[in-house]
Amino acid sequence: MNLVGRPIILEMLFEGRILDSDEALRPGLLNRVVDDSDLESEVSATAARIAAGAPLAARMSKKVTRRLLEPKPWNRDELIAVYAPCDSADYTEGVAAFAQKRDPVFHGR
Repeated sequence: MNLVGRPIILEMLFEGRILDSDEALRPGLLNRVVDDSDLESEVSATAARIAAGAPLAARMSKKVTRRLLEPKPWNRDELIAVYAPCDSADYTEGVAAFAQKRDPVFHGR
């Protein structure tokens, strides 16, 4: 509820209101809106960009995002785990690829 805003959530719940794409885009319920004819290619392109990324970093990003929504302090092990991908072969590859101005090749290690 904090991400979208209480007034919008309450309006949707109390009125049973469905937001159109423009209304849902403004508060961040949607990342973007595409035409029906472009949907499949847009989904494929997004999936390809995600798949080309560093899998360890993506996995940690998902965990951190979920954890940020919990209202409790982080413990030591959680904080250490956040930085674990920085000690990986993928991290080293990402830094090297950036420095060499080339696309990285990640292996999930």
